[in-house]
Formats: sequence, structure tokens, C-alpha cells
Amino acid sequence: MNTIEIRNQMISLGYETHVFFIDGKPLYEYFYEWSDSNLSLFESLNPVDVFEIAWTDEYDFEADALFMRFVLGQENAITPILLCPDDFDFSCVVIVADVIKQNDKVIWKRIGKVDHSGESYKEEERYGVLFTEAYSEEDWERYGDNIALEKIDSPAWCDWIAKNWSDEMYRRSVNYTYPYYQNEHNIEWFSDCYFEFDRDEYEALIKKCYPG
Repeated sequence: MNTIEIRNQMISLGYETHVFFIDGKPLYEYFYEWSDSNLSLFESLNPVDVFEIAWTDEYDFEADALFMRFVLGQENAITPILLCPDDFDFSCVVIVADVIKQNDKVIWKRIGKVDHSGESYKEEERYGVLFTEAYSEEDWERYGDNIALEKIDSPAWCDWIAKNWSDEMYRRSVNYTYPYYQNEHNIEWFSDCYFEFDRDEYEALIKKCYPG
């Protein structure tokens, strides 16, 4: 099996940051090796060593942190692994792995970059508190006779999301962003890497990213 670690590494911008290491080699070095197959894509990512690991709670918005934990909890999912350091959210460059979890191992089948061109903010608005298809029983009890029946841009809806933006943002991430990532046609794949990791070691690594 392959090994996966996170280590501090000096990068090209002259500071240390956390970096994935696969079999003792920085993940970004694999990117350089894969660049021959899609040079134009990798030119848009350079310098590839500056991307930050997405597995953290250190986001500007709590909803982004909760969303990352949600994705990591899925058994099989196209999962963010790296984000651009400038914005460090899911609207900027998002590098993902196609993750398959089995009883004793975790597979990164392939790695790619999210193509945001198909995303629509107006479409996303429908997948927050108004997306009743995803309601739990508790949601129906809380919102079934009030906000759930509102329309986008109604005064009540605008007031609700202003007061509950973190909840609204998380709902949109789970109900809109997550399914968008799971559509493989929304990913620019650049490597069929097929890394295999011991599941216990993989889960232990995730726990190290969330020491609290």
C-alpha cells in the first residue's frame, strides 16, 4: 500500500506550510510529473506547491469547516484535498481526490480540479432553507409552517438568511456544492493515480487535522 502523511515543508514562496506526502514524496511533486498530460491545466495551477490542505477548521466561515467535515465523513466521495491559499474557500481553486473507502483501505482513484463554470449562484439559492427535499423531521417542525413556504427574495427569506447565514451557507454547501462535486463531469481530471492507503492510518491522519 501507499503511505500518506502531512509534514511541514518549505515552499517556493519562502515559508513553511502543511503538505501531503505520498510514499515520502510531496504530493505537488507528483503534480509536476503529471503535467505533461495536461500542460495548460497545470500552468493555471502554478506554483502548485502553495496550495493549502483543506482538512481543517481554520476557515473564515464556520459553514465551510462543517462542510469539509461532512465530506470527509462520506464513504465514497469526490473530496477536496487542497485549496488556493488566497481565498481559502470553496469558491477558489479546489483540488479534489476521487475517494473510495473500503473495509481495510482508502483509495484515491484519481485527482483533479473542480471546474466552477457550471455553478450558478442563483441556482444555489434554492438549496438553502427553501430546499425542503432535504428537510429532517426537526426542520419540518421548525420551518414547515413558516420560512419553508417562502419565496427567494421575499422579505421573510431575506431576513432569515441575514440572521442565520451560517446555517444557510452550510445547507447550500451540502445540498448544492456537494452534489456538484460528485458529478465527475464537473472535474478536470489530471491523474488516474490510484493511491491505496491503510484505512486505519488514513482515518488517524484526518483526526490529526482535527485535534479538538
